[in-house]
Amino acid sequence: MTGTTEVDRKGTRTIAPAVLEPILHRAASLPALREKYRALAAALAVPALTDLPPLTKDELNTALDGILEHARRQSFGSYVYGSGGTTSAPKLSLIPSDMFVPDIVRHWRPLAPDDVLVNMNNPGRLWSSHNFFNALADHLGAVTIPLGAVDHEQLGEWLDFAERVGATAMDGTPTHIAHLLEYCAQTGRQPPPLGKLLWTGEPFSARAADLVARLLPEAGTYGVYGSTETWVIGHNGPACQRDVFHPLSYQHVELVDGLVLVTNTHPRCLNPILRYRVGDRGEFVTCSCGQRDALRVLGRDDPQLKFVSVLVTPGEIAGVALAEPGVRDVQIALFRYGTPTEQMQVRVLPDPGAAPADELRDRVRRRVLSSVYRLGYAVSSAPESFDVQVVEALAVNPRTYKTPLLVEEA
Repeated sequence: MTGTTEVDRKGTRTIAPAVLEPILHRAASLPALREKYRALAAALAVPALTDLPPLTKDELNTALDGILEHARRQSFGSYVYGSGGTTSAPKLSLIPSDMFVPDIVRHWRPLAPDDVLVNMNNPGRLWSSHNFFNALADHLGAVTIPLGAVDHEQLGEWLDFAERVGATAMDGTPTHIAHLLEYCAQTGRQPPPLGKLLWTGEPFSARAADLVARLLPEAGTYGVYGSTETWVIGHNGPACQRDVFHPLSYQHVELVDGLVLVTNTHPRCLNPILRYRVGDRGEFVTCSCGQRDALRVLGRDDPQLKFVSVLVTPGEIAGVALAEPGVRDVQIALFRYGTPTEQMQVRVLPDPGAAPADELRDRVRRRVLSSVYRLGYAVSSAPESFDVQVVEALAVNPRTYKTPLLVEEA
């Protein structure tokens, strides 16, 4: 898409008024966002992009009913996907059924018609990545094996299968990739001759990078960066740093005090992505491939974190655990965070006279895994990654003597 941006008097790339105006008016038409945008949309002249307030994840979530009604009036279909929350109140997003793939492949073509792609992203439960990579491979003419995540004890059989069908590419989170290659390293077997590794969902960890360099040194890595709300914001390839992405032509990226704000100018974007605060920090850089104005993602700027490839909020986990009778306080500890063997431990401080520790621990574990959106589904393939312990005391910050909700330990 062209003609969506212009350069203002300060030399900053911004969105052309003719493109910005319908985005602003549609946001103002949503009942939950009317007060936020009504005066701006009623102005005689289209405001400058930087005069509009950022949109937060919580604000977008309140607009779901209006977005659904808007989607029902369109001539194209759409998907509802989840980005987090709990099973009783998930944070939802609407995406056109083609998932913008026809536009994405104009810029990012990681597969060829002679490729055979093993799709290791989990399907179902409102997850989007599995469907996306199936659609991507279909659009590029590749053969797709929609496998999903594989339990550790079954990896050998599925690796044999991948070799038998001539797999040339695989997609998954970096955790998926590291899990597979770690198995190969431990068992001494060669991985299938994969020439392409497609990834998304979390940063490409140093452990995953090391395993790829050792076991698949000829494989190229192809990543996409975004969120369920914005969809794909940017992409990279084998010549790029893995934390640097090239924004798509219809994704306008700003940095405000180092925070990433995105405006999706695609005319079929259903969510009102208008200076949307993604939840990451970033900087503009020149990529190692030579292209300028690329976005380096520096990490999260909000309380959410990625654990076993699921976006979770520590406060949501604690709130679910505290709802269990007999629980007085909760603390969440992370071990080896960001590695293939990361573990979360929910520490429970019991009420006096509460049920026996083993019984309380089991009840809290069941409640958290069944209530926190997607967590139980993700943990099922790696049950050792999640634990609940009943403790006599929670960890205290020795300097402030405060009890933090989240601690990271070795």
